[in-house]
Amino acid sequence: MVKFRNFLLFLGLALCAARLWAAPVVVPDGHRNEVAVAKSMDVLVDPEGQWDLSQVREDFSSRFTVNTAEEPNFGFTSSVIWLRFTLDTSKVTDQSWYLVERYPILDHITLYAPRPDGGYDEVAMGDTLPFHMRMMNHRAFIFPLDTDQTGPRTFYVKVSGKGAINLSPVLYNSTGLVEYTYRDTLLYGVFYGCLLIMVIYNALLALSLREPVYLYFVAFLVGMVIFILNINGFGLQFVWPMWPKLNEYYWLGIYISCPALAMYSRAFLELRVRFPRYDRVLRHYLIGALVLLVVQLMIAPPWSYYLSTALVGVTVVLFSWLGWMVLSQGYRAARLFVLAWWVFMLLVFIFILGIVGWLPYTSFITILPHLATLWVVVMLSLALGDRIRFLERERNSLFEESRRNLERHVAEMERVNRDKSTFLQYVSHELNTPINWLGAADTLSEEDDRRDTWNLVRKGQQRLMGLVSTSLRYFDLSDRESPTLITVCDPYWLVEALTTSRVECLEQRGLTVRNRVSERLRVRANESELQEVLAMALDNAIRFSPAGEDIDISSQRLEGVGEIRMRDNGSGVGTDQLESLFEPFFIMGSRHHEDGFGLSLAMARVMIEQSGGRIWAESAGEGQGFTLVIRLPLAE
Repeated sequence: MVKFRNFLLFLGLALCAARLWAAPVVVPDGHRNEVAVAKSMDVLVDPEGQWDLSQVREDFSSRFTVNTAEEPNFGFTSSVIWLRFTLDTSKVTDQSWYLVERYPILDHITLYAPRPDGGYDEVAMGDTLPFHMRMMNHRAFIFPLDTDQTGPRTFYVKVSGKGAINLSPVLYNSTGLVEYTYRDTLLYGVFYGCLLIMVIYNALLALSLREPVYLYFVAFLVGMVIFILNINGFGLQFVWPMWPKLNEYYWLGIYISCPALAMYSRAFLELRVRFPRYDRVLRHYLIGALVLLVVQLMIAPPWSYYLSTALVGVTVVLFSWLGWMVLSQGYRAARLFVLAWWVFMLLVFIFILGIVGWLPYTSFITILPHLATLWVVVMLSLALGDRIRFLERERNSLFEESRRNLERHVAEMERVNRDKSTFLQYVSHELNTPINWLGAADTLSEEDDRRDTWNLVRKGQQRLMGLVSTSLRYFDLSDRESPTLITVCDPYWLVEALTTSRVECLEQRGLTVRNRVSERLRVRANESELQEVLAMALDNAIRFSPAGEDIDISSQRLEGVGEIRMRDNGSGVGTDQLESLFEPFFIMGSRHHEDGFGLSLAMARVMIEQSGGRIWAESAGEGQGFTLVIRLPLAE
């Protein structure tokens, strides 16, 4: 007897606890047009989906738990979800009230409404049923409620599906339902209107400009429209109301948009021409998407949903990375492309996390794909315009560069013609000199010394041979296509060796060479050619320096270059002739003589510039000395 009383006491406490932890009763008061009902619901999960209403009400009633989320999210699940809430419409018996489930892509949703006789009316809806089976013509699931009955009544809702189960239940009266419908229609009307405008606009651009990039963009928009028509329920309401099976293939829009986006990106970013490596990446992506489509057609939901979700994630990450890499390599037309995909990636990422239940679910989550689509559509359209401006600037830049190249080419041709004329005049004069010598030798009588005759002939021969060899050497250097051999050179020791080899000549002229080049100076050049340039410079200094003077050779280190200066106190050069010294066949005084051919400084400039350096002359004027300056890259 004592045990029985203890049992009754325990049972009473359990019932009190159950009553204490049960969800509160929903009581519309007529002052509000809508009532959030989610937190007033109890939740029961049927893992195998085998329970009926009587079992849920009686056998498993104590297993219900109070829902704490404003919009419950169960993610992808094969379980059946039961919801229970208690409604008291005693204060609004003169109004019509509706239970509205705003998430439009639930496979099955059934309301069990209590009758006065204790039974339950069953009202079934879902996006797997033809649209005409709904009680109201609306994309959301709307269940009219009987408000004539008074007192608390318990309602049950059964939800199941192959996709993600997200719930957003709200109670509306007639006014609230009209206002909700008005806001919903206005919002999506603006959205689809924008998409329609963009489709027509880009289609017209494709027809007028004949550029496939606009057709790819239109295909991308069409795929996005198909996808979004499915996930927001308007497809079943307006496009395919008699074929609800098509809702299982919402991912077909993804398989239109993603390849179209890949082709759009290839054309927009000019990957085939500018970035072949990234073009190969996109070709592999297209092959992978085709293989994935074949696999997806062969498997049933929800695995097909997982694959399409994975493809979206890979696509967004891939194109965000691709745009960033192209932009970082200097293709400025990709600026808006990158901005479009980074924001799109963020919004879609949040949407996916919300749908699968890894983030708290709210009705705003369902709007994110629409916002992301609008954003990317607008930004990619602006990017197309920005690309046109970029290509226009690039074309103008190429035109300007071509014009400058043509002008340089014309100037070069004119210079070549002048050089040719100069060369012909020079050669004619040079040929005339040995011919005169030969003529003079022929006029000598037999009594004259035959040694003088042979000297004149030999002198003419040597002059002609020197002219030919020097000219061939200059033209070979000027036309050299392969880069010269660059090594580390020590200018001090090159000058020292040249000075030593000319000691006898220097002593005869009474000249002194002061080698003040730093022994630590190291430059990058072709050593043999640098030695040849220094030898020509030293020979010219010896030739034009008065007896008893000094030839000063010095150096200094500048930023990134080493400078060598060779100065003499000779006859000097007029400032108007300093640059002409480096022209081929130029000889001071505009006369030809037997001391040279006017090619030494011209060859020196060619050799120094081909080593990455510079060479020029300095002089304060005639009779004030001459300085030759050489600059070469430092080797350390």
